[in-house]
Amino acid sequence: MDDNITETVEKTDSTDILDIETALKRIKIDRDCHPSAVKPKHFIKLQLTETDDITLFEAVNLTVPKGTEEAAAVEKYNADYEYLKQGAGRNRRTSDAESQTETVLVKSRSSNTDRIKTGEKDSFVSNFEMFDTYAELEQKTKELELDDDEHRKMKITTYTKKGMEDTDEKLSKSENFRLSSMILQRLLAGNIFHEHQKRFRSMTLPDPLELNIKYLYRLEKLWAYKSSETTGMNVVDMCWCQNNSDLLAVAYGNFNYRDNKRSIFGKVLIWSIKNPVNPERQYKYDVPVTAVAFSEMKPQLMAVALYNGTVEVIDVADIHPNKEHSIVAKSERKSSPGFEPIWQIQWIQANNFEYIMAASQDGRITKYKISTGPYLVGYLQLHLHRVEGTVEALDIEHKKTFIEAYRHPQILCLQKHPQNIETYLVGTDEGCLHVCSTNFPYQHLSVLQVHKSGVHSIDYSPYSPKIFLTAGNDWTIRIWIESIFEPIIELSDGFNPIYNAYWSPIHSTIIASCTQDAVQFWDLRRKNKKPASIRTFEGKKLTVIKFSPCGRSLIIGDTEGNTHIYGLEDFPFAPHYQYDELQKALCHSLTNKHNLEKSVKQLGFLGYPSPTKKF
Repeated sequence: MDDNITETVEKTDSTDILDIETALKRIKIDRDCHPSAVKPKHFIKLQLTETDDITLFEAVNLTVPKGTEEAAAVEKYNADYEYLKQGAGRNRRTSDAESQTETVLVKSRSSNTDRIKTGEKDSFVSNFEMFDTYAELEQKTKELELDDDEHRKMKITTYTKKGMEDTDEKLSKSENFRLSSMILQRLLAGNIFHEHQKRFRSMTLPDPLELNIKYLYRLEKLWAYKSSETTGMNVVDMCWCQNNSDLLAVAYGNFNYRDNKRSIFGKVLIWSIKNPVNPERQYKYDVPVTAVAFSEMKPQLMAVALYNGTVEVIDVADIHPNKEHSIVAKSERKSSPGFEPIWQIQWIQANNFEYIMAASQDGRITKYKISTGPYLVGYLQLHLHRVEGTVEALDIEHKKTFIEAYRHPQILCLQKHPQNIETYLVGTDEGCLHVCSTNFPYQHLSVLQVHKSGVHSIDYSPYSPKIFLTAGNDWTIRIWIESIFEPIIELSDGFNPIYNAYWSPIHSTIIASCTQDAVQFWDLRRKNKKPASIRTFEGKKLTVIKFSPCGRSLIIGDTEGNTHIYGLEDFPFAPHYQYDELQKALCHSLTNKHNLEKSVKQLGFLGYPSPTKKF
């Protein structure tokens, strides 16, 4: 650096030096004339550092210095190459050689045999005769002699065990062995599904402080409950155990009338999240199963409804393999008034007692009580008749231009009131909602026209005992408020009947619905014109959905006997004040309906009793 500066100064000519001296004199005169214009001296410190080398061009050296070890190897390689390509190595000798093997002599021979005589004989025996014959031989016969002219005497010797029990049969009947096997299967399944089980139990929660949060309302598959014995059967109903949220009862049977020939028998399997591979209880029936429900007071009791109108109560705590040993009570055809398929059952409490309400296809509501005997005692609670004329809610007139062969509507769903234990709602194939009470048998309190066709689902909001939804065959979900005969919100997407619709247990404004090939998620707080998310299932026909008790998973059943467990991911965080968010969403949807909004506000607070809150 100093050398460069020196060279620059030396190259400066004398003219430049005179110019510099003249400029300095002028500056000195200006300072003398204007002393205030003198500025203080400023010093700037410069630090020069060497930068990294920047490669602009690089030429690879293809030569090596002579006399080094590398040069000797290169010279040897060049000499060998020149010898093989240009020198004497090009002329390499080649030779051909032939050889001959000895000829193998082959001789053919043939011989004649006597003609084989064939004959035709006919005989008939059924499978039942063969089974009975061999069963009798194993039990009684020790030696069998066949007298035939063409055959010798044939002896069959069988062995029987006397005073000794079969070990396999003994193990299959042992309750301790079955319990140990169940625990071992849980441990083995935990090695594979450990992370998914933690997700289902809400042990891995989303971080509320995460910066990049997107609300995608997506489903993440955790596992699927599959069994070879239920392949091809329809999943028609599901129910969680009230006191043990790990247990899920799944019913397999007929989902609609077309499945009557497809499913000639039914099953109920008890699955546990601790063992997603094998069911922990199996109950087989000669007719299809239509509904299941766990008791709330006695969670070990499970009610099962069948296609022939029978109701059974089973003790799932009994580990005995024989189903008849686990039956607590069952309905009898002589004492039970119903004989048509039962589409839904529920346990209802009254005065520290619990009984079963069953909704039948023939329009009957039957009440069953468990007595000291082996049979359920059935009482006719209500027998509905078809609606005539115009009723409240939707303006649809029921005209009777002809006399129908069956004057009773089909009851498709049943829902008890969350606050009034005497009140329950019934949905029919006419699209009507009947409000009934156990204190007034043989009649309904009121009737509403909630859909244009059949009502498949009724569900109350978990944060308001007066707000409920209905879903039906007219492709629509409607949200209602008690004492108001006009739907508050109507949700519709596509042209498929809606099989199920449920409120989220942990988010007051989220609703999940199910059609034949898709699951929709609605968020009333964001938009109600279309779903917030749609998950389609190609190649599968869905039948039923159900939220998990914690609300962070969704269970989906299909027509192939599979029950899929999905985790809800990228969903909004649950608000602190659930009812307030539901109130805001309903008020926002009524912005253009002033009369309806006024009627809703006149009702006041719609949540569970709280004297300090107003709507």
